[in-house]
Amino acid sequence: MPGSGFRPRLADDRVGHFFTQMQDYESDRNFESSRRYIHRWRLEKQDPSAPLSPPKQPIVFWMENTIPVEYRGAIREGVLLWNKAFERIGFKDAVVVNQQPDNADWDPADVRYSTLRWFAGYPDPGFAQGPSRVNPLTGEIYDADIRFDTGMTRFFRREINEYVNPAGMSLIPWMDDQPKPFLAPWHNGPAEFCDLTRGAARDAEFAFDLLTARGMDPQGPEADKFIHDYLVEIAAHEVGHTLGLRHNFRASTIHRLEQAQDAAFTAKEGLTGSVMDYIPTNISAPGQKQGQYHQTTLGPYDYWAIEYAYKPIAANTPDEELPELAKIASRAAEPQLAYDTDEDAGIGGGPFDMDPIVNRFDFGSDPLKYYALRVKLAEEIRGNMEKKLEKPGEGYQVLRRSFNGAFGEEGYALYLASKYIGGVYHYRSHVGDPGNRLPFEPVPAAKQKEALDLLREHLFSPRAFQFPSQLLNKLASPRHSDFTNFLSMRTRFDVPIHDMVLSLQNEIMDRLFHPIVLSRILDSEVKVAPPAEPFSLGLLFSSIQESVWAETKAPGDSLNVSSYRRSLQRAHLRKMVGMVLRDSGVPEDAQTLSRRGLITLRGQLQSALGKPGIKMSVETRAHLSESVARIDEALKANMQRTGF
Repeated sequence: MPGSGFRPRLADDRVGHFFTQMQDYESDRNFESSRRYIHRWRLEKQDPSAPLSPPKQPIVFWMENTIPVEYRGAIREGVLLWNKAFERIGFKDAVVVNQQPDNADWDPADVRYSTLRWFAGYPDPGFAQGPSRVNPLTGEIYDADIRFDTGMTRFFRREINEYVNPAGMSLIPWMDDQPKPFLAPWHNGPAEFCDLTRGAARDAEFAFDLLTARGMDPQGPEADKFIHDYLVEIAAHEVGHTLGLRHNFRASTIHRLEQAQDAAFTAKEGLTGSVMDYIPTNISAPGQKQGQYHQTTLGPYDYWAIEYAYKPIAANTPDEELPELAKIASRAAEPQLAYDTDEDAGIGGGPFDMDPIVNRFDFGSDPLKYYALRVKLAEEIRGNMEKKLEKPGEGYQVLRRSFNGAFGEEGYALYLASKYIGGVYHYRSHVGDPGNRLPFEPVPAAKQKEALDLLREHLFSPRAFQFPSQLLNKLASPRHSDFTNFLSMRTRFDVPIHDMVLSLQNEIMDRLFHPIVLSRILDSEVKVAPPAEPFSLGLLFSSIQESVWAETKAPGDSLNVSSYRRSLQRAHLRKMVGMVLRDSGVPEDAQTLSRRGLITLRGQLQSALGKPGIKMSVETRAHLSESVARIDEALKANMQRTGF
């Protein structure tokens, strides 16, 4: 444990730092009975009177000799980025990187050495984590060891033959008989856990496929630059954690999407407001100028967070620092310092992530515009993968990996778009802060409608998911087992495309009709001040039903509902029937709207079935007849208010 003489620093919820919490029993007059000391290193100037002074003891990281020589420069660069922030508050060379000699007589696990370590792990997208050890009484950091996994870089240039594991935040173990949820929309790890690299690696792999399809040489200098900058960003992010900084998932919204392709601008300002965000690879729209792929500099939030944690303040106790710290934290309303963290982006078992612009792997001041771009990029990959990725004499597995990656990125973008519906902007401002922002602001109805239109077009429309049969029949799985991929555990070798599509549609529909989301929409009736009009439950219910059952509304001489659409329509019908018959926890307005929707739908389906001379496939007629029967049973049943 470190010695005495360290002054703890109190936390402020407007700035994101890890902290040590303790209960204060000395007084019963304070509203807040806990004291929270942020995690930070002991950093003191050699010359307190100098504007810029080296520290008495710098923060020293040792690069383990297992790190590949070709990657050491990028990792060192990412670590030393933080010196720019320390220089602004008067410290010169606060962070130092040393190379462990090959004949070192000390072990990297020795607590006296903070290390950057390289592991050979499983052949997956890899990981990087930056844990630290702190004094539980003061919050002083005294050791930190950042771990990088070799899979983090190896996957770029290999043709990994994954069975199915779509990119982004997707978690679909398709090896089971029953399909699992498509997405992991509510992160289940602790708030302190960093899973950047797994998501970033899959995102970067998607980008690498896209750039390769556009003509980039995977072994050329542009690919080398791509990987170098990727490592700089990952190293800077993990070092940020070891300096005491939490994630900042709002930082990605401070710049316009167009500014991201201005390399001169982003080299100075960064792609986002902070390296502590989960930043997707910056890929331009087809035919547009391409900017930097990854963040290689600190953002304005990073300078601010370091200032709060490490700025020298003349005081004798933590409480005497509070006036100066409050001045620093009161800048929270400045757009460039936007901050929200893990619990705001979603942790736990429900859609508590109410703010649609606080996300992992989103981008730009108008995220909906970005999600539409991601859908377009996924379509670009699917349209070019056969021509660009097939190689004579090699297997088709590369197509499967690329297809799954594009499907996962598209699905994640659509899931994030769904957060706008029933969304509420959240701000951490305190009373009296400049700008006088209130903590909560319902998302304007126009923005919610825009998100709903995006979902209707790309998720619930009859035109969605039109994959060529030839492409689907090329998506082969690997035929060799390895350490993580056992053929005996698989129930299908072909792509379970219906399960994939329906899982995505179900996951997003589950969110849209979740009791908490529906309650927020209902609450907006009294939380939106006139003359603005709130987004309504009625619009949500009618719009989704109209899209899901679009073919049946005004059929022509023939009506054939595709297999994708039959599955979606059954899922929607189950959702509506469940609200009518069960105590589902939704507002009563939602129950009455579900009942109204079923009555309307019954008439629509009966009209289609009874249209003289209409031609239908056997499957379509059976599906529509069964749907009418289910609606009849639901409408006749007594309202139940107990259990599922």
